[in-house]
Amino acid sequence: MNVDPLASLPNLNREVHHRFVETASGRELISAGFNVGLPELQTRKKDATQPDYSISYVLEGEGQFEDDKGRSYRFHPGSVVQRYPDCRYSIHRLESFSHSEFFIVLPRSIYDSFDRTGIIQRDYSVFDTGLDPLFANRLSSFVRDFRNSSDGELRSALMETISLIVDCFKRDRSQEADSDEARLIERACQLLSENFAAKLKLEEIAATLGISYESFRKKFRQRKNISPAQFRIQKRLEQAMALLIEDKAPIKEIAFDLGYANSANFNKLFQKATGQSPAAFRAEHRQRFESNR
Repeated sequence: MNVDPLASLPNLNREVHHRFVETASGRELISAGFNVGLPELQTRKKDATQPDYSISYVLEGEGQFEDDKGRSYRFHPGSVVQRYPDCRYSIHRLESFSHSEFFIVLPRSIYDSFDRTGIIQRDYSVFDTGLDPLFANRLSSFVRDFRNSSDGELRSALMETISLIVDCFKRDRSQEADSDEARLIERACQLLSENFAAKLKLEEIAATLGISYESFRKKFRQRKNISPAQFRIQKRLEQAMALLIEDKAPIKEIAFDLGYANSANFNKLFQKATGQSPAAFRAEHRQRFESNR
């Protein structure tokens, strides 16, 4: 039985709380809370920077993150995303989906201290910890305690902040035992998310991965809670949404490039999945995309 971590967080709303702490640089600000939905979360940033360090735990939504070294990561529910001080990054969230995330923002001086002591791992900007309703509840309790803490209790809040960050990295490392299978499924996801115009056979993907078709289907569903065929349909639909928003090509051309039999079939499937025709979806979202560029 799959457990939705959001179900354990009733009435989850956007909330941002700030507390001052004394550091060697003076009184500095720590922030924590939940970002929920759009437009609170910007859908697109290009070559952005920030003076502080932030770490986020994604509860809802997917997208693409690129760090200052040009490395690209996909993030999804259960991902942890780090942004480092004064390091450029780009982020693209699909505008058509809900987004929710827990976050902590630390000033540069505290980040430097954490970095020197090895609390923060800088090898990657995004990593997967998996969705955990108990951890999500812990984050909710942390935000509540952070909000209600007095100045005299900030040291305890800072210690819990350290504990949460360390726990995030431990959760990533705890999955190393089955990392081979995880890498195999991520490779499958990459193959399923490419070349939508081609008629892809799942048996061929299984053969490429070096496992049987039945084993591939079973392992994939266990990891992603969705079948490989459904995953490809979902990713093709997401690509269609992105192209409708970001590309000015005719809808008929987009349908052809994504491997739909014809534009009528594309329109029917798109309407069924989103409740809107491709033209209506483009008209609604295109203007907001242009304003965020």
